[in-house]
Amino acid sequence: MEVMTLEGVVDKGQIRLKADVQLPDKTLVYVIVPGVHTTGTVRAVSPHLVHRNQATDFVMQVIEADADAAL
Repeated sequence: MEVMTLEGVVDKGQIRLKADVQLPDKTLVYVIVPGVHTTGTVRAVSPHLVHRNQATDFVMQVIEADADAAL
C-alpha cells in the first residue's frame, strides 16, 4: 500500500488540506490528530459464554398460539 502524507486543518467541521491537492471522490483516507489527549473509549461487544456447556441455559422454547386467539 502506498501512503501519501498531507497536512491540513479543520475549518467549520471540514478538513481542509494546506497543499493544493485534489483527491478523487470516495478516496479512503485516515486522519491522525497529533497533540490531542482523549479519555478512554468504551467498546461494547456481544456477550460470550465462558463455558460451552452454559449454552443449554439459553434453550429457546416456542409456544404456538391458537389461530383464533385474541390479541
